[in-house]
Amino acid sequence: MNKNYNKKNESAGKKTPSFANHASSKKEQEKKTLTITPKASWLIALTTTLIVAILGAFFLVEQNSDVLFMAQNRSFFTTNDVFIVECMRVPGGLANWIASFLNQFFYHPALGAAIMIGMWIASMWLSKIAFKVKLEWMAILAIPAVCLLVSMIDTGYWIYYIKQIGYWFYGTTGYLFAMIAVLVYFLFSKRTDYILATIFIAFTYPFFGWYTLLALIYISAAALVRNSKEEALADRILIPLLPLVFVGIVPLLSYFLYPELRLKDAWISGFPYFTSDQVVSYTPAIPFIIMAVTPLIFPFLPKQEVFKGKAAWTVYLTSAIILVTSYVWIGKSNFQNHNYHAEIRMYCAADEQEWDKVLEEMTRLPGDASRQMVLLKNIALFNKGEMGTKMFKYNNMGEAPSNGFDTLNIHMVQTAAPLIYYYHGKTNFASRWCIENSVEFGYNFNNLKILARCAIINKETDLAQKYLDVLKTSIYHKEWAESMEPLIENPQLIAEHKEYASVYELWSNMGSVLDGDNGLCEMYLLNYFSNTMNKDCKPLQELTLNYALVQKDIKLFWPRFFLYAQLHKDEPMPTHYQEAAYLYGHLEPQNVNISQMPFDKNVIDRYNGFQQLSQSLLASGMKTQEVGEAMKSSYGDTFYWFYFFCRDIRSY
Repeated sequence: MNKNYNKKNESAGKKTPSFANHASSKKEQEKKTLTITPKASWLIALTTTLIVAILGAFFLVEQNSDVLFMAQNRSFFTTNDVFIVECMRVPGGLANWIASFLNQFFYHPALGAAIMIGMWIASMWLSKIAFKVKLEWMAILAIPAVCLLVSMIDTGYWIYYIKQIGYWFYGTTGYLFAMIAVLVYFLFSKRTDYILATIFIAFTYPFFGWYTLLALIYISAAALVRNSKEEALADRILIPLLPLVFVGIVPLLSYFLYPELRLKDAWISGFPYFTSDQVVSYTPAIPFIIMAVTPLIFPFLPKQEVFKGKAAWTVYLTSAIILVTSYVWIGKSNFQNHNYHAEIRMYCAADEQEWDKVLEEMTRLPGDASRQMVLLKNIALFNKGEMGTKMFKYNNMGEAPSNGFDTLNIHMVQTAAPLIYYYHGKTNFASRWCIENSVEFGYNFNNLKILARCAIINKETDLAQKYLDVLKTSIYHKEWAESMEPLIENPQLIAEHKEYASVYELWSNMGSVLDGDNGLCEMYLLNYFSNTMNKDCKPLQELTLNYALVQKDIKLFWPRFFLYAQLHKDEPMPTHYQEAAYLYGHLEPQNVNISQMPFDKNVIDRYNGFQQLSQSLLASGMKTQEVGEAMKSSYGDTFYWFYFFCRDIRSY
């Protein structure tokens, strides 16, 4: 009995399994399984949106404000009817017109960038609604925005060669339209409505070009996924196929309506081309290709109610990979060549006659300057009256422009030559290259301002008024144009005007001959001014002396040096002119006796120190280039160092 009793007690102590216990263990297991809750979904979407905004603000405003400002400088917009007609000469004209209008806001880089980022975010959320994508996949929806950001910051020197009128906002405008078109299409639910919507969208092709075709392709892909088996077979085939039929037909029909449209371009009208006179580059177009292809994925993204387990991990991992890869791609694409950005800042400062800012850029130079920077630096020193004392204080070597991995050949006549010619008083050359570049790449605000200035100085009143009238229709150049109009009515004010005085004096003493420069701005200026003599204009005479120094031609130097001494009889002789005279007097003592010239003690001492150190280093076995580098820190600010070691100047 005791044994049986004990067995009963043992069995009574055991817990038998129940449905309640099974349900409890299942809930615990579900808690341990990773699940994306609605709150987490919104967090993913909002975090992705915020990251896109932060990346856009950092890389556009913080890293490329100067590029954005130059972008609007080299853009064009006017309310004149002729301009919109010009835009509409090819498919995508309305997108071009809108983009050109928006480009103006880069005058304030932060404002323009804010508008652009807002459009990117709007397109992301519109695509989410249009394609019925879950919030969890917002990182994939952000890929086109990342592509558009890359297309803004990887252009480099293509900024001077892009022929698309509204390039900077064009892609953003077109992609936003494509998302709106898809959304509008799927607001309908009936077969007839789908057909009418397709026809309507297809005939926006003249206004939005290839972005209309992209919208139709996206619609076709989305319609294919949304097809219900309950629908009639005809609907399941017709609805997705009809947009593709229009993709094939509409550009072909439009080809006969646009005389300037080539048949091979009919399906990609609005797609940016990167071509110059010597190269066709496909690298800058890669972001636009990725942007165009990515939305084809949107309709096929999983749409399950709740992402659990492996599906949840897939969402998080995909989002992380996309965001990290995007950051790396953006960082690698960000063209941060120092000289490129410095050239832009120096150019804009010179355009506003802010000479101290031009020189500040040269003081921050980490390596050799480009020849464009050297010329702008010399213009700044000339206008400050400091060429003779500080010309060799700054780097004068002339590094060739770098455009990263691209093969673009940069020519100064297409970047800064019109402004450089203008400040040398060569208004005809400035006008010539403004017009030539405008014919090739389109008119822009910067060229119009230079053309207006040249016309004012040349006293071509009707022409000047024409340029000013166009500028007055812009948002940010209107005030400048209006301030110039009194000079047209009162030409006698030009000679005393702070913006024109120095240029007018040079111009009035040179004449208006337009000969040939063979596309080499610096070489022309060097040959022209070093071979010019003028005793009636002190600034022009000093300019000729400085170019004789750069030319390193002793025979050209001496007549200009003595003329300078006569014109500035009671003034101290600038240091660099003394250095050149002292050096040339020792190199060719038979030509000019310098023994009675009153050289500054510092000039003599530095010459002696330069000669002793250079001879010592050469005697030690160092090569000429190595000697130059070794002496640069001590004597790089002298004409002595420039004469012997500044070689192989690469003008372009």
